[in-house]
Amino acid sequence: MAPKITMLDLVTAVSEFAQSEAELVATVVFMVNSGRVRLCGNFRGARFDMRELPVSASVAA
Repeated sequence: MAPKITMLDLVTAVSEFAQSEAELVATVVFMVNSGRVRLCGNFRGARFDMRELPVSASVAA
């Protein structure tokens, strides 16, 4: 069973290792959408659609 964690705790943990904001977002989205973690609290049951996230020019390059 996937561990339950709040979005804040997940972002805090991943940010310690991510080298950019784009890497942080991609990792969090992957972990949540793949079911590796289950969010509790305000984001309980959330899934993220990457097609709806804005992509900056620096990330796309």
